Amino acid sequence: MKVLIFLILFVSASIYSKPNVIIILTDDLGWGDVSYHGGHIPTPNIDALAKNGVELNRFYASPVCSPTRASLLTGLHIFNHGIIRPLANPTAEQYGLPVDLKIMPQFFKEAGYQTALSGKWHLGMHLEEYWPTNRGFDQSYGHMLGGIGYFDHVHSSRLDWHRNEEPLFEDGYSTELIANEAVRIIETKDPNRPLFLYVAFNAPHTPIQAPDKNIELFSYIEDPLDRAYAANVNALDAEIGKIIYAIEDQGILEETIIVFFSDNGPVFDINPIIAVLAPGLVEARGSTAGLPGSKTSAREGGIRVPASIMWKGVLDNSKSDQYIFVQDLLPTLLSAAEIEVSDLKVFDGTDKWQNLVTGALQAPNNDFVGAKIVFDERALFNDEWKLHFRKPVMLDVEGTYSLFNVNDDPFESKDLSKIEVEVFNSMKATMIGMKQREVIPLIDPAHFYNYGDTEGGAVIGSPWLEMDYEISEHPSPTKGFLIMVWVMIQAFKYYWIGFILLLTGVIFTIRKLRASK
Repeated sequence: MKVLIFLILFVSASIYSKPNVIIILTDDLGWGDVSYHGGHIPTPNIDALAKNGVELNRFYASPVCSPTRASLLTGLHIFNHGIIRPLANPTAEQYGLPVDLKIMPQFFKEAGYQTALSGKWHLGMHLEEYWPTNRGFDQSYGHMLGGIGYFDHVHSSRLDWHRNEEPLFEDGYSTELIANEAVRIIETKDPNRPLFLYVAFNAPHTPIQAPDKNIELFSYIEDPLDRAYAANVNALDAEIGKIIYAIEDQGILEETIIVFFSDNGPVFDINPIIAVLAPGLVEARGSTAGLPGSKTSAREGGIRVPASIMWKGVLDNSKSDQYIFVQDLLPTLLSAAEIEVSDLKVFDGTDKWQNLVTGALQAPNNDFVGAKIVFDERALFNDEWKLHFRKPVMLDVEGTYSLFNVNDDPFESKDLSKIEVEVFNSMKATMIGMKQREVIPLIDPAHFYNYGDTEGGAVIGSPWLEMDYEISEHPSPTKGFLIMVWVMIQAFKYYWIGFILLLTGVIFTIRKLRASK
């Protein structure tokens, strides 16, 4: 009996001694959108996390949302979890994060943690087995799909807002609601169990909306979209501050690991075909502070994102140049919480906890991020080298490779593939040899043009989670071809107009010359 009591007390003490883990994820926040990187939008609370914790100066995500979220939760890169691009609404396609993969909340729950999600899921909803509460979360709240209207909570003409996967009709600005839920969870947590909380804001993703009180703060900005974007980011920062204050008020700051990062870079030079398929993106704003590329691109601006990690008294008041990739977070946080995993080889990511604690730097070793949308965009990192690859997915071409030393050349101004030939050939062979798990097929642009996602707007159907929608059929080859011709005309209309004007000018000149003879 004494042995049993000892074991119960030992297990209880070990659970209680584990740190709380709170992950704060933003959506499309760029490297230059935070004021500690010189951005013009005040972000004092995000800045404080970087200042008071460890600023992660070399943190890399995938170029778009669903792939990053899947890598965060699985510890795998995109080719091993199969989420190669954003998931569309379930009338257009029916996929989700494979259920055979054990994900972050399941690891923490098995270790005795309370687990909760507040915010954006975007990893599948067509089947109940994809839902957060069936993937290790004790409770979930927020939205299941991609970009929603901040005030109406509508995605593709249906309500996308829920509590524990039950449709929820609720007034309010989504950024504030997500933070309020996080605060509620922190304030009501079981004091005898650690908390794992995943807070996934939809800000500052399109549509760019903000409360009037925040927009008024930026009345000096002339462009209305720039003004709304600044207000959106400022509101996001204020709500992150609310979460930090709640942790402090509960007296658990020294017992809590806080991770902050963005899921990809900002939207400002979106591919014209993507702009036709997802027209809301053209109204986005954001800054990479000069880093090339933006969302959907595997150049630095699309994947190098603001990030920090804080554990008061353990990780604080420093800046780290340790390369950390989004798939590293799961093994790193498990190590920090002293949660044992039988085989760390199940992860593509590596445990960087001791590197953060000691400051010792570990060079990248064939670390990989990427996505496949209209373009197959990949980045492979090895030591100081980055191999970038880009190829249109609809064309049977080889694609282009570029090699950069991103330690010395963070703006990727000099392609060294012709100079560092041995490094280039070795990394290219590694990238070509990577096996790919087939979960989501390549995008069908014609189908997405007909049935793809929209953000906010009039409701013409029941809430998504009532599951009464009909699955749309893909267009026939002939119809698909005609749709793609129309998409291409819209995507490159200014080039077509220029070409027609040029051709008209040439014909007019030729006729004039003939008439003068």
